[in-house]
Amino acid sequence: MPFLKQFKTKIVLFNRVIKNSAFIKWFTNFTKQSTFWFPLVLSTLSALIFYYFINYIPRQRDINKIKPQIEFITDKILWDGMFIVTEMTHQNISQNKYYDGSLTLIELENALRENFFDTKMKYDCYNLKSNELYNIGGFVSDYLSNINKNIGVLLRYIIYLDPEFLNIINELQRNILFESWDNSRAIGKINFYGGLLKPVRNDISEFKICVFEFYKTLQKLEKYVDENYYSKLKSLQIKASRAYFSKKYKLAIEFNLKILEFNKYDKDAMFYLGASFINDYQISRGIKILKEGLGLYPDLEQFIKSNIENEYAKKKIFENSK
Repeated sequence: MPFLKQFKTKIVLFNRVIKNSAFIKWFTNFTKQSTFWFPLVLSTLSALIFYYFINYIPRQRDINKIKPQIEFITDKILWDGMFIVTEMTHQNISQNKYYDGSLTLIELENALRENFFDTKMKYDCYNLKSNELYNIGGFVSDYLSNINKNIGVLLRYIIYLDPEFLNIINELQRNILFESWDNSRAIGKINFYGGLLKPVRNDISEFKICVFEFYKTLQKLEKYVDENYYSKLKSLQIKASRAYFSKKYKLAIEFNLKILEFNKYDKDAMFYLGASFINDYQISRGIKILKEGLGLYPDLEQFIKSNIENEYAKKKIFENSK
């Protein structure tokens, strides 16, 4: 058969090329003459192949299985940490300011000065701006305890964690806020007979640094997991929602458009994109997207009613939607 003849001819030609190859000749002589280097190279290659199939591949498989759990636990640590900082300042530091990453030591100090803590009444906090008295100490203690527990869970997977990740976790755990929370508030009393006496915080200079370092470590942890653990889609979703609530609508539009490239009918992305267009005065585009989203997801109705302030846009969105 012509095909077999052609194939046989190619094999013969290939063998001739191999035999005449300078590298092949050198390698043949090397294997015959070398009594040290050839066995060493062969042993090294065998070890590498063994390591790749017996160690590396199973380890990567285990890491891929454990990665979602590490991501979930780290999310809980970051979420609890955010609430500690924002609630400790009685929301004088907003979540948007917290996530913006631009919080300064002076801003944090001013926010903390607006609040005074009393160690005698289950760690109540009195806020100067709102004249509110509310429990803060128990809240902070519980969330610090949750962070400590979740760090303990993370350390069960220590053999799968990078040194950089471990350094950040250790830095967070070493923060004196965990050890000195009960001693970090100034002594004071609430006198309900002669009026409200606000405890004075004499330790604000040390306390502000402690809280600020806690905040900066959490920011460092968030950046690390964003770069090493979050999928590209999840990273975009986080950035999109924060941009929207920070009223950076052009940035929110950019992120949500990228999300919709992954999933054309992502419900959250459709809402935030439409709402961002409306808030960015591109009202007709926003209306079109939200009408489409409402047609796909009827449960968006209440969310649109609650979150879209532009009455004209809201009216147009619900026109002919029934």
